[in-house]
Amino acid sequence: NAQKLSFCSRERTLLDAPTVHGRMFVIAWDSGLDAVDDVAVQLVMVAVQTQIKNMLMAVFSRRNAYKIREGRFQHAVGCAAPNPYLRSSKNVSNFMSESHATTISSTGEHIPSFLPTVDWAESEAALQDACDPVERPRLPPVSALDLVEALKVHKGVIPSHTVYAKNMERALATLWHPSHEELEQEQIRSQEEAIKSKLIAEQHAVIW
Repeated sequence: NAQKLSFCSRERTLLDAPTVHGRMFVIAWDSGLDAVDDVAVQLVMVAVQTQIKNMLMAVFSRRNAYKIREGRFQHAVGCAAPNPYLRSSKNVSNFMSESHATTISSTGEHIPSFLPTVDWAESEAALQDACDPVERPRLPPVSALDLVEALKVHKGVIPSHTVYAKNMERALATLWHPSHEELEQEQIRSQEEAIKSKLIAEQHAVIW
């Protein structure tokens, strides 16, 4: 099978383990090392996924409401804030103990915490939805402008100043509309890919 080789920025996908291992091996070879451990490859992949998750959370938290558990953990992104003018809104509980495995009794013993049941969660979701019956318009898709605005507000999302500046430059560059030459080149590339796929399909048909 003919595999198509392209850039990750065009495919909108993350690198797989063999590709990351190959790139790390090239860097290790330039640094005078002989091999790259598989654990290091997995560590880099998890770090990249965590970094992207933090950046997406920074963007989504600027666009939608969310809840905070224990003062730092953001969850339930997209929920509506309870209406303070409704009497039932004060009954929306904030179950804070579900993050802890045990609770300490009055005698100093550790007792397993009682997690909420599915029925309780469904009734709680129905109550929260009833506390804000106003239907809001759907938000447009996330754009590069949202990313720039989120990175300006949450500068600590990218700790490295060099990486932060480079990503800000790329995000600002994408805000500009492509020129006619770039659009023409992209159209030519799409036509070449279509012709290539058609030729491969015809070759497979002839072989079979």
